[in-house]
Amino acid sequence: MSSSLLSVVIGVAAFGAAFLMVHTAVAGYLGYRRRFTTDARSRLEEAFLFVDPQKLFLITLAGALLIPPLLWLLTRNPVLAALGGLVTFALPRIALKLINRRRRLKLVMQLPDVLLMLGSSLRAGTSLQIAMDIAIRETPAPLSQELGVVVREQRLGLDLEDALESMGARLKLEEVDLVVAAMTIARDVGGNLAETLDQLSRTLRAKAIMEGKIRALTSQGKLQGLIVGLLPVFLMLVLSHMQRDAMQPLFHTLIGWAVLGVIAILEGIGFLMIRKIVAIDV
Repeated sequence: MSSSLLSVVIGVAAFGAAFLMVHTAVAGYLGYRRRFTTDARSRLEEAFLFVDPQKLFLITLAGALLIPPLLWLLTRNPVLAALGGLVTFALPRIALKLINRRRRLKLVMQLPDVLLMLGSSLRAGTSLQIAMDIAIRETPAPLSQELGVVVREQRLGLDLEDALESMGARLKLEEVDLVVAAMTIARDVGGNLAETLDQLSRTLRAKAIMEGKIRALTSQGKLQGLIVGLLPVFLMLVLSHMQRDAMQPLFHTLIGWAVLGVIAILEGIGFLMIRKIVAIDV
């Protein structure tokens, strides 16, 4: 085979390999963008945050492209730069998850008072529709937002039972499922709906008090797990500042990177074990 033909074959193979790499990278980028925007849209809608998921993705991508080089220029540490990029990618999902968790907890705490309000309005002679309108006006977010969605769906022609079931499917909370089941059964079978709501309010309040006590008792374990988990990282940073020469092999050699990987895996296992211990379901 002549050298010119060999050069052509090598060039075609290199072009094909580059094309496949670019095609795979573009497909991976589009797939990740689709998954990110879909998940972000669902979490934003759940939290009633009116933010464009596409803009959130672009901001996250820009941060992931800018922060690692900036960390590299400041620290000359590739591990820290890589961790900065990973944290930037994970930060939006973690933030939205925390926002939704706090919102759901606040909604559960508001539910007993709203049930008492509905029961009082029903005993005063108002209809359930008017009672829900009063509860929406008198209750702050987030429960007023969810009840507002139920009322708007009902006004658009959806049955109340279907609107309540839609709220239960959207929130996926045991307390909301109990309320939906109680109101649906009371409307279908008959009975004193006001008394049913009062009894359910007392039950949910007792459950919320018990869960609050459990969170208070397990908070010390969570704090201990956080301190123990962050202590190696803190010591590593302190020693890197005090004994820079002795810590250089940990960040600039293959063995040091392997040690950091083992540390990260052990830290993750410890975090999951502590989380499993302190997670008590009522």
